[in-house]
Amino acid sequence: MTTAIVALNVIAFVVQIALGYLAPAFQDHPEGAQLALGANYGLATVNEHRIETLITSCFLHGGVMHIAFNMIVLVQAGALVEKAVGSARMAPMYLFSGLVGSVFSAAINWFRVKDIFSVGASGAIMGVLAAAMVLGWRAQGWKGPLTQLMVRWLGANLVLGVIITQLGGNTDNAAHIGGAVAGAMAALLWKRGYVYSARAKAMILVACALVVVASGATVALHNVVDPYAAMMTDQRVLVATKARLTGDCAAAHRVLAATQRLNPRNPKLAKERFAYAVDCGRPM
Repeated sequence: MTTAIVALNVIAFVVQIALGYLAPAFQDHPEGAQLALGANYGLATVNEHRIETLITSCFLHGGVMHIAFNMIVLVQAGALVEKAVGSARMAPMYLFSGLVGSVFSAAINWFRVKDIFSVGASGAIMGVLAAAMVLGWRAQGWKGPLTQLMVRWLGANLVLGVIITQLGGNTDNAAHIGGAVAGAMAALLWKRGYVYSARAKAMILVACALVVVASGATVALHNVVDPYAAMMTDQRVLVATKARLTGDCAAAHRVLAATQRLNPRNPKLAKERFAYAVDCGRPM
């Protein structure tokens, strides 16, 4: 299962690169490729109900170093956890940790009205590290070598994330914390000595696979039915401005409505919608 998760992350990264280079629509705003593949854009996740991105964003990355570091940690810690508890526990714990990490991230960015998105497996991986720590504690106590190793790994990742953020970098500390909490909670619920039947194991793994596939399919569907799905606030406003300059008032109005949907708490967007409507002779 750990190998399969790593492979899926690598495949998604290759697709990211290909889409960014090959799709002309994303040449001027490369972040569009990330959004089109399911990045966790907090304003859209909450206000446009893009809950599928809570999962898909966990398989996307921002660069070679980003994915390389994450996959190295995942291979080491994931293999340890999977060997200890099996793939039928490892897979749902990984998805649950990634999901909770994404929820934390989206909630923080939505609350602060930050026009940014999040990608990366680090929330889920922090869950794996936290689960390994709990396993070590349950088997060896707090002073056990495995427990102490995982405590150091968790602490180092959290501290490093804070330092990078303070230096102006881009680290999703909310996702790290959320993922770690979720992983620890999941591991605390595991019953020692319990073994899943072959049928139960297969059903759990199929269910996990269906969650990932369904999330990806929902992202693809949004890209088809919503022409603004891969656009952040500034990009939507730019498209609205171009439509207005070309006299396409209906398009300008639709784009601004989609922009305000991202941030309904922004009165400036409401005023811009009114101005566009008046200029184009459209009653509100």
